[in-house]
Amino acid sequence: MPKVFAATPLFDAHNSFVRLPMGPAMLDNYPDSKKFIDHIAVKIPESTQDFIFTQSFLKSYSRKSEATYRGYRNEVERLLLWSWTVCQKSVITLKRPDLEVYFDFAHSPPSHWVATAVVDRFKIIDGEARQNKNWRPFVVKVAKLDRKNALDKGIAIPNTTHGHCLSHDAMKICYSALSSFYEYLSDEGFAFGNPIPAIRKQSSFLIKGAKCKSIKRLSDLQWDYVLDCANLAADNDSDHERTLFIIAMLKTLYLRVSELSVRSNWQPIWKHFWQDSNDNNWLKVLGKGNKIRDVSVPDSLGAYIRRYESYRQSLSPNFGINSTLVAKNRGVGGMTSRQLRRIVQQAFDLAYDKMHSEEFIDEALALREATTHWLRHTGASIDIATRPLKHMADDLGHASMGTTDQVYIQSDMTERASSGKKRRV
Repeated sequence: MPKVFAATPLFDAHNSFVRLPMGPAMLDNYPDSKKFIDHIAVKIPESTQDFIFTQSFLKSYSRKSEATYRGYRNEVERLLLWSWTVCQKSVITLKRPDLEVYFDFAHSPPSHWVATAVVDRFKIIDGEARQNKNWRPFVVKVAKLDRKNALDKGIAIPNTTHGHCLSHDAMKICYSALSSFYEYLSDEGFAFGNPIPAIRKQSSFLIKGAKCKSIKRLSDLQWDYVLDCANLAADNDSDHERTLFIIAMLKTLYLRVSELSVRSNWQPIWKHFWQDSNDNNWLKVLGKGNKIRDVSVPDSLGAYIRRYESYRQSLSPNFGINSTLVAKNRGVGGMTSRQLRRIVQQAFDLAYDKMHSEEFIDEALALREATTHWLRHTGASIDIATRPLKHMADDLGHASMGTTDQVYIQSDMTERASSGKKRRV
């Protein structure tokens, strides 16, 4: 196996992919990818059909959501590149032993297949999408706390591509995506059967049984500091009114950050706040799986909503019910998930600095690991003790109360460890 990565990315980001023509014409503006596939086709003539079949598969799943496309794209692209450059076979001709070898490869990929950071697959040069030489099919993950500590100290971020392994959850996604891929190929008559379920059943990478779980959430003290700092920032600078609104919304309504962001098929607007005949307040959101749900809005959130609404009205005389829910302070349009995460991180940084200065050192350090999604878990973890499980499941957007029960109603690990210490021999 060569020690130099000798392949190119094949499929672009969702917003570009959905606009491209089907068939080989998709590669007209991707000269590096076209050259790579043409080179592979000399030894593996079926590789061109592999590419077209995979394109059709991704086109079908791209209609569901960008996240689904991205997850499937990553997995099938890895398989194609491995099949062509390592196994030197068409994916259509891979047998069960071949795929078992692939899953071993995917679980522990060689270092030259692994990048140290997420980068764009292509760079636009002279109107063409050229290969980004730093892109790799796998990316090593560095803990957020380690990354921040390294940046603070001005040292290199501690990461290495050697010994990189996919987690249990990542392997589950790998099996699931490739099973869907081969199911599609079989249904369309491109392949004879789907061997993935049988392989998955015997996999040593999927471990069953209870796991020691802890909900990643802010402590009460951390949440108090985050909210207080966001309030203070908004009082001192009106640009931070948006920060305060986002923080309060994500935590109190248990929202995923994507549910406040602008997407190709959904734009949150102020009209999505609505009131029923009993004067109960709701927010309509588009959640995972393209499912619309109504989230109950508590009275306590009203002050934060009115405050941000008043701020938006002061900026534009055209503000109304059809205005974007969370808008850019400068410019037009809504915010992407990445932009929203950046704002939340700024709020976390303010809270970290204040906690550190007031000598809550351990709590401050723990806050450095926090992500935007912790706000959803924080709100749900607090409220689960006082609200019916069915109501929580509906507001969280869980299809089953069992999911809510599994995630949020479990014995607290700290309390269990504490009670366990009192046992006698």
